Amino acid sequence: MNRCKKSLKPGAGLLVTLLLSDSLMSVSMVLLTPLVALLPVLVAPPPVFAAGDREGWKHFKDEGSKQEVFGNFAQAEQAYAKSLSLAKSPHATEVERGEVMARLANSMVCQQKFDAAEPYFNELLKIIPGLKTDGKGNEDFFSCVDALSNSYFVRVLGFKRISAIQHSIRLIDTAFGEKHPEILRELAVLSNTYAALGMNQEALTFANRALSIAKKDKSEKGKLLYWKTLALVGTCRKSVGDWIGAQRAFETAVLLMNQSPNRFSLTAASAKAQLAIVEFHMHRKAESKRLFQEAEGLFLSKIYELDRKQQQGLSTSGPELVAFAQMYVAFNQYAKAEPICRRAILWTRSSLGPKDPNLINELRLHGFVLSRLGRMKESQKQEAASMALAREYKGAS
Repeated sequence: MNRCKKSLKPGAGLLVTLLLSDSLMSVSMVLLTPLVALLPVLVAPPPVFAAGDREGWKHFKDEGSKQEVFGNFAQAEQAYAKSLSLAKSPHATEVERGEVMARLANSMVCQQKFDAAEPYFNELLKIIPGLKTDGKGNEDFFSCVDALSNSYFVRVLGFKRISAIQHSIRLIDTAFGEKHPEILRELAVLSNTYAALGMNQEALTFANRALSIAKKDKSEKGKLLYWKTLALVGTCRKSVGDWIGAQRAFETAVLLMNQSPNRFSLTAASAKAQLAIVEFHMHRKAESKRLFQEAEGLFLSKIYELDRKQQQGLSTSGPELVAFAQMYVAFNQYAKAEPICRRAILWTRSSLGPKDPNLINELRLHGFVLSRLGRMKESQKQEAASMALAREYKGAS
């Protein structure tokens, strides 16, 4: 080794290194050439889907569904829009295209893009009747229509509330009919919303329709919904000045409630409070006093439990409390009515939001009670808030 090292001339080591490097590069090129040739296969470009390509629209529909699961409704909307543009006859059937359309509208409604969803809503109403005859073959389509109906009812809040519930009910009526489990609840909510806006005749119309459906359900749950709906009809009839009709509705509701396991509920107490008001108005003082005492006793027994539920975010009973405040007002007990009004407003805001239509009536009633207590500045503030909220709703409806 020493001899070899000594025989090397200056610069010879660099020459040997360069020769070895060139050899290694040559070997590397030989080995890599087949792999380079395979690169177009290993790194394929993304697929390009032409209009009507069956796999294309399904690909984007699945992508939209995935985004929707994670609550990415804007991305879901883009994917469904692309899918709908590709799902054209003859490569996609009408029911397949309708399913994508319902999904697209649903993703828009979930973003509060009510107006953008309107053309698809109208198109769905046209095609639904023709697709009802195929039975189970169209289950996916009708599941998507049901989901869209639920989104209109649950997701659209604030000043579009009435229109959204009406859209939901129209979809249910067109696709499923009165046997749909949510139709009764949605009619009741729509009636209450109209009542809160002072549109009492409209409220009564939807309450009567809800009652006609509730009568047909003979299950235990149906009986509970029936007497709740009777109480709603009674409230609406009282609001339009039909005191005899209100009396009959409340009497039947209270009779059924007294036979029910839910006879000690806040709803039962609320119906008794309303009946007490009606009896008082009809000058049946002994009966009104008895009902007053029963309703007050039930209310006081429930209030602690309801306060605890409200703190846990479980209660939505704010609107029902109004009946007790109204009862105290009818009997000129304004000092007792005032804290109930405050509690009702607090519960409605925390459970249903600061723009819930029930607040219109609650704020108005609170303003009236405050005026009777001589607290005029507070009264004017509440009445102004009630009127402002009502104007916003009526302007959007």
